Amino acid sequence: MSRKQEYIAKLKYRNTLPAPLLPPKLMKYTEIPQEQVDSPEIISSLYTKTTVSSLVNVDNDLGLPLDLMKFPGLLDKMDTRLLFGYEGIKLDPKDRVLLRDPRMDRLTKTDISKVNFLRRTEYVSSVITSGNNTNTSTNSNGINNRKRGYPGRSNEDDLENILNSSQITERVENTFNSISKDLKTLKHPVKKNLHAVKTWSLLPDTASMDQSYFTLRLTGSALLDPKEKITLNLSTALFRPVELEEDEWISMYTTDKEGSNILENEVEKKIDETLNKENSEEDRIYKFKRLRDFDMRQVPNTTNSGSFGELALIFNDEDNIAYYKPLRSRIELKRRRVNDVLRPIVRENNIDQINISLRNPTTQEANSRDNLRTRFDPINFPSVDEEFDNNDDNNNINDE
Repeated sequence: MSRKQEYIAKLKYRNTLPAPLLPPKLMKYTEIPQEQVDSPEIISSLYTKTTVSSLVNVDNDLGLPLDLMKFPGLLDKMDTRLLFGYEGIKLDPKDRVLLRDPRMDRLTKTDISKVNFLRRTEYVSSVITSGNNTNTSTNSNGINNRKRGYPGRSNEDDLENILNSSQITERVENTFNSISKDLKTLKHPVKKNLHAVKTWSLLPDTASMDQSYFTLRLTGSALLDPKEKITLNLSTALFRPVELEEDEWISMYTTDKEGSNILENEVEKKIDETLNKENSEEDRIYKFKRLRDFDMRQVPNTTNSGSFGELALIFNDEDNIAYYKPLRSRIELKRRRVNDVLRPIVRENNIDQINISLRNPTTQEANSRDNLRTRFDPINFPSVDEEFDNNDDNNNINDE
């Protein structure tokens, strides 16, 4: 017998254990859903006890793609050209309103007088009283008149005391008599130690009365950085307002230092002399680049109607004349935040650079400008008729 088969044998064992005394019995067990591992009660309790928000990434649609337009073929039978082929289509101006954000119509204007929290009391009082300035001024005049011994005086009595043209002229001429007085006699009404050194004749700038001027003020986060104030030339900056149905803003443009110095010192102060020279400023181009956009808010004028609240003065030291320009109102510029829906419209209406060159006005422009100047300065400006000049030229040609 070989060694491989030497230890091969079949071994069989017998289980002689007795049967169990109590055999197993099948029973029906009722499960409680609240005690399961995946029950909502247990999950909610675990969620409140532990912070799992950082471990779960959920998008805006809660993990479900709800935009059906992203599925090509859902509406147009698997034709993707109709889904993404809107580049060459021009939008009708009447349909531009559809691009507006729907949330813009839901903005409700609250009454300023009811917003007392999160604002200082002096700001609230100034805004509230500015709207009723005319009423308060009339009431204060009535109180002052009563104190002075005029109990029955009203606005009708003030209308009767309006000066006529001769009286107004006399009062204006009397103001020039103070120029001939000695400067030592002029004293400051409050600071008695101050003495006058030089006087100027205050006259209206009739050359620019046909234009409207405003005071621009940067507020809040719209203020420029200290580095920008040094590098940029703000004295000759341009502001371009843009008004659309969807939004409105104002853009700021600045030029280089060389062009700014020429505009401020030479061209602006001696504009008539520079333009009379032949081809002195017509060939020069001033390039203004856009710096940034701002949101604008017009501050109402709190003064009485018919009077100027602020004046801008330009001093001419050679002739000792100070020209004043009335400032209509004040505009506050704030930092602009553009909505994503309006970005294409803003990009379409913005201009990155403005090139400016100076020239003499045409005959038609000069006549229209002189007509506006007569409202402030009643002078009969000589008008030139272009048609008459053209007819004379044509007659001379026919005679030849």
